[in-house]
Amino acid sequence: MSSLESNFVMDVSAAVNELENILAEQLQKKLEGRLEQNHNRYEYEKLQQTFDKLKDLHTRSYASTRDSKQATTEAKERMNEKQVDLQDVIYEKRHILEEIVQCREFRSVYQDVELIPLKDFLSQAGPEYLENSDNPHQLMINRLKYELVVRKELKEQEESLQLERAELIKDNRKAQKKVDQFDKLLDDFVQSALPVEEALMTVNNKNQPEAMDTT
Repeated sequence: MSSLESNFVMDVSAAVNELENILAEQLQKKLEGRLEQNHNRYEYEKLQQTFDKLKDLHTRSYASTRDSKQATTEAKERMNEKQVDLQDVIYEKRHILEEIVQCREFRSVYQDVELIPLKDFLSQAGPEYLENSDNPHQLMINRLKYELVVRKELKEQEESLQLERAELIKDNRKAQKKVDQFDKLLDDFVQSALPVEEALMTVNNKNQPEAMDTT
């Protein structure tokens, strides 16, 4: 429980205790026949002030609960967005892994290697891979070199995505843990406020006949 919540609970407890003391004193004086009109009016004003304080605390409690639930909703939305990002990373990883598997399955004899199509190679490769392209042997060597570079880049992309996925999973676990803790605190706080609401209703019901008598 935070310091603000602790202070709020202490304020509510103090107001309830003050209300109980006033009512107990009023009841005792009434039983003993010592409840005077002027004194009763003063006590009624004091009682009304206590009710006002409890109403104010109740209003603050409602506003705090509303804001807390809004914060929880926003945290869950952010977590859902991270989950979507994670799914995208998983999809990309699967795609890259499929590419890597295909690369690893190629046969060692260079003539049987599935190279990037010649048309794509000529349009995508840098000038260093296009030297002596009119020589078939040199062209094949250049294509193999370029294929190796491309596959290394794919491997680096796959490793980078694995790291990004691990970070996203770590962040999601931390966010989920915080949300779960916050939900528990919020539920506990709402439960702790129920007795105060019941006490307010009971005191209001008891006070209305006496207030009418004093008027």
